[in-house]
Amino acid sequence: SSGTVIHTRRRDVRARGPNQIAYARAMREQDLTFGVGPAGTGKTYLAVAAAVEALDTDSVRRIVLVRPAVEAGEKLGFLPGD
Repeated sequence: SSGTVIHTRRRDVRARGPNQIAYARAMREQDLTFGVGPAGTGKTYLAVAAAVEALDTDSVRRIVLVRPAVEAGEKLGFLPGD
């Protein structure tokens, strides 16, 4: 149904389960969406797929990736700019 499939040039990404479906719909319908949940639940994967879909359909002009400027209490390893 509408909002559960994110279309990209390479493949369609299907939201799995009610929380991912709600997340995918929110990203499509709202200006700002926060994805909160444990690691491995698809937050980043779905967000990037939705961003690529928006870029492909000319809904946005560019995608801007950001990261925290301060350490969040855990060392993530080497990051560009370190």
